[in-house]
Order: sequence, then C-alpha cells, then structure tokens
Amino acid sequence: MDTVKRTVYEFGDFLLDGGQRRLSRRESGEPLALTAKVFDTLLYLIEHRGETLDKDALLGAIWPGVVVEENSLTQSVSTLRQVLGEAPGANRYIATVPRKGYRFVGEVTERDALAGQGHASAPAGLLPAESKRSPRPVWLSAAAITAIVAIVAVGVVLLVRGGAGNSAAPPIQTLAVLPFKPLLPAERDESLELGMTESMIASLGARGGLTVSPLSSVRRYGAIEQDPLAAGRALHAESVLDGSLQHHGDQLRVSVRLLRVADGRQLWANQFEGNVTSIFGVQEQISAKVAEALSARFTAGGGAAHALGGTQDSAAYLLYANGRYALARSTEQSLISAIGYFEQAIARDPQFALAHAGRASCYMVMGTFGMRPPAETMPRARDAVLTALRIEPRLASAYGTLGQIKVQYDRDWEGAEADFARAIALDPSLAEPHMYWGVLLGMRGELDRGLEQLKQAQQLEPLLTNAKTRVGSLLYFAHRYDEAIAQLTESIALDDRPGIAHATLGRTYLRTGRYDLALAEFAKSRGPTPGSFGDVGQALALSGHRAEALAELDRVLKLSTERYVSAGDIASIYASLGDTDNALAWLDRALEQRGSMLGFLPQNPAFDVLHGNPRFEAIVNRIGVWKRPLTP
Repeated sequence: MDTVKRTVYEFGDFLLDGGQRRLSRRESGEPLALTAKVFDTLLYLIEHRGETLDKDALLGAIWPGVVVEENSLTQSVSTLRQVLGEAPGANRYIATVPRKGYRFVGEVTERDALAGQGHASAPAGLLPAESKRSPRPVWLSAAAITAIVAIVAVGVVLLVRGGAGNSAAPPIQTLAVLPFKPLLPAERDESLELGMTESMIASLGARGGLTVSPLSSVRRYGAIEQDPLAAGRALHAESVLDGSLQHHGDQLRVSVRLLRVADGRQLWANQFEGNVTSIFGVQEQISAKVAEALSARFTAGGGAAHALGGTQDSAAYLLYANGRYALARSTEQSLISAIGYFEQAIARDPQFALAHAGRASCYMVMGTFGMRPPAETMPRARDAVLTALRIEPRLASAYGTLGQIKVQYDRDWEGAEADFARAIALDPSLAEPHMYWGVLLGMRGELDRGLEQLKQAQQLEPLLTNAKTRVGSLLYFAHRYDEAIAQLTESIALDDRPGIAHATLGRTYLRTGRYDLALAEFAKSRGPTPGSFGDVGQALALSGHRAEALAELDRVLKLSTERYVSAGDIASIYASLGDTDNALAWLDRALEQRGSMLGFLPQNPAFDVLHGNPRFEAIVNRIGVWKRPLTP
C-alpha cells in the first residue's frame, strides 16, 4: 500500500491531523467532533501560530468567496475554546487581540505521519474516520442509519443517566438533539440530516427517564455554524447532542459530541463510519449489544429503540425523510411535493405507518389553511391516518391529526376530544395534541381551559411559535385585543415566517382601527391562511374606502372561479360592507363547504354585526360547538 506523509500538530493534550481532518486527545486517542468550519478555524490558527490574524483575513480564509457575519468567526472560536477546555480569559491556546483578531499562543510540535494506516481494533461495519472513502455518492441504507443511531443512543443514555461517570454530579434530565450538519457545506442534504436527527430523537426518547426536545423545536438550529450551547440554552436543555455527517460512496461518517450546557463541558465524543454493505451483517449483533447495555441501566424502555410505524426499507426511509422536510415548510407546493414523497415511500413499503401519517398531515394542513377544498383533502387525510392507525395503533401523532380532522371538517367535537386525549396518553411529550385541544376548547367558549392546554403545549416546546400564535388567536376571538397584540407580536419576534401570525395580528389591528398597520401585516402573510382571502377587503371597507373594497370583492369572487376560496372569507367582506343578505348567503355556502375555523363563527369579530339575526343564529346552531346564547 502506498503511503503519503502528512503533518500532525501536537499541542497541550491534543493532536491535530490536518490531512485526516481529525482532532483527538493525545493520551487516549479519543476523537473530538468539530464541524467543518470550526476545524478549519483551528487548523488555520495553528498553521499561522504566533501571528496576530485580522478578523477579516480569517473570514476570507475560512469562508472564501462567501459573505458571512463576524459572529460566525466568534462562534467558531468560542466552540474551540470549549472543546479545548479553556477557562474564560485563560487564553492557553487562543488569545484575543483587542480590536484586531486572534492569535494561537499554544506551544506546537510538528511531526510526520503516514496516511493510509488503519486501526486494527476497529470493529467490522463501524470504522474509524480514517477509513478510505469512495467518491461515488450513494444513498445510505436505513439499516445503517438505524445501527449508528442505536450505538450513539447507547453512549448518550449511559452518560446522561450516569452523570458522565461522576457520582457526585446529578443525572441529566433534559437533552436536545441538534440537527445533524454536513462536514462540507457543498454536500448539504437537509432531508437526510433532519431524518437522522428525527431518528436519534425517537431512539433516545424511547429509553424512558430522559426528556428529549422534539424535532419541531430543534429544527431551527440547523445552521452549519450554530453555537450548540446557545441552542441548548434557548431550548432550556441541560445537555445537547451535536453531530455532523458526511457520505461518500458506500460510507457515511458520523461525528457526535455530548455537551453539558451549564459549563460547556464535553461529556463524550465519538466518530463512526458505517459501511452500507457490511453493516447489515452486524446489525443484529449491534442491536443485541444495545439491548444488553440498556437493560442493565433501565427498568423501562429496554431493548433496541425504534420509531413506531417505521420501515426497514432504506429507499422508503429516505423518501419519508424528504417528505418530512417538505411537510415542515408548509407551503402549498411543498405539501404537494411531500405527498409525492410519502406516496413513493408507501409504494415501497405499504406497512410504513409513519408515511401514511405524514400523507394525512399534508392533506389536513392543505384543507385547514384553505389551499385546497376541504371536501377534496379532508377525506383523503382521514383515510390515510386511519390506515396508519390500523398498521400501528400506538401512533400518538396520528391521533392528533385525526382529532384535528374531526374539528375542522367532521364537526365531531366529542370524537376529536377523545382523540386528543388518546394522543396525549400515548405520548405525553407531544405538544400538538394539546394545541389542537386548546383550539377546540376556545371554539366552545372555554377560554381559560383552552389557554391552559396551549400553555402546556408551550411548556413542552418552548419555541413552538404555533402555540403562541394560537394563544393570540383565542384572545382575538375573545375580543381581548391588547393581549392578543402582545402575544402575536411575541410570536412573530421568535419566527416571522408563519403567515397565520401576521394575518391574525392584522385582524386585531383592524378591530382597533389601525388600518394601515393591519394592511401592512396582511402584506406579510405568505400564502393562504384561514380567512386570508377576506382580509384586505375588510380593511378597505372598514376604513371607509368602499369603492376599493368593492373592487377587491370582485377580484376575490373572480379568483374563487379559478381556485378554492373559502366562502366564509367572501362572507366576511360582505359583512364589513354592511350587506347582511349576501354575508349570510355565503356563510350558508361555507357550511356546505365545511370550511375550516367555522367553529369560531359566533366569536369571530368579523361577524359581530350579524349577532341577533335569526338566520345567523341558525347557522351557529347547525355548527353545534357553541352552546351559549348570542348577544348582539
């Protein structure tokens, strides 16, 4: 075998192998996981040790041809100091030169090593990071991902539950698995990265005794240069699992490290390489070792963890990961793409319950948000979720989706409540069933109980902006406008992308006479949301611009002949124009359409002018959720 000399840098307790892009501890050989840019930063500092490196020069060297903020460099240096164990202000290795930049001040020794030397102790199927890699790209199998996830999960669980080997330290109770990141930005594959993250969350969450942040909370921390400790603090987690991956040919390299958020201490780190062809042969052996390790430490959650309703088909798994990524974006086009991915996954594995549940979620969201007619989407959503539950009756999230279908389309209020309760009983860590239940209670006029459910959703997922937005919506329907504005403004400050938050804030401004602010918020609402086709027309009518409001009404009526527009949206414009007969006629149509959010009709400020009208009260009674007398 040909060998090539490469340089290894020794400093303090560490070895840095630039050729193999590996940082390890000198004595134990323990690898320390670094993201690509953090590694590049360390290598550049060491190669230019003793020099004061200007921040602009560093940015240009580490991010060539890319415009990035200085904060990216600051985060990289901060991460390096934590990994190297530098106390604040110690400057043992990296010194900050005020108003200039950084200088590597540690004593460094260079030596040559031979590339291509293997590690005899590496087990079959799981190779050290120095393994030879093929440049031919290929999808990794689900079995390989499952095996690697299982091994990493064992290490994490044993560490966090055992206090990282320190009997005096209290065991860690909460963990955030941050989205896996690529070692090389050009190789970014977010669907695979989030699929890996989701698998890890499911694996660790199944162990019992450890609270793991859900994917919906952690997915926003997928930036390549994300500071893991800052993410952990924002997620209120005691520890974070930070990982990166790289796949070439039939190899996938996974680097992981477990950090304690309070002090930045690295509790554990490791690197794995899974070979697609060889890992199948050792998967049973790995799973047995996982089960053995966990059963010795836990009274619940023993055995190899797996996601309920999953698959063993590698292609189906990756199609599902792509579908989940598209579903999370929640635009009309992304939902259509997600349905396609889920259907391809189901075609490969008809028993893939999670794929059926994902397909149901897509159709449910499209029907609820007015992207497609509810009569077209909701029956498909119901069929898909019932199929998922026939395959896997313990799938908690599917019960949450089924309950939402019953609220928005079937108007089966008692059945929906039972489904939400079932979802929570199966998985108390899920936030969405609490959120859906809170909305249903709000429709009933049980505001305090509804807000309590939404509060529980927020406690489970502190960064779930949907729950905060729903609180604002309930306060809006309760005519508590100042509180609604405060809540919605807070939600938008956390994440300004969801159109429903902007739309609801705009409607709240509308009811308080701030028409310019209302129109500004409506302009920020991207894509259809419940009621959105009527927003601008109402604003024009209520602000005294009747001619413009009528023109907007004509536009929306014409649009309704080209695509689905909720009849309730059109009714809201007529109500704002004072045209009671047409408003009631279009509300009748909305009832026939089974339009979403009709449960809030008696509380909706847009229709306050119809209170006391017998036809309006008859429509409210037909909906059935509101049991109180209407007051004019």
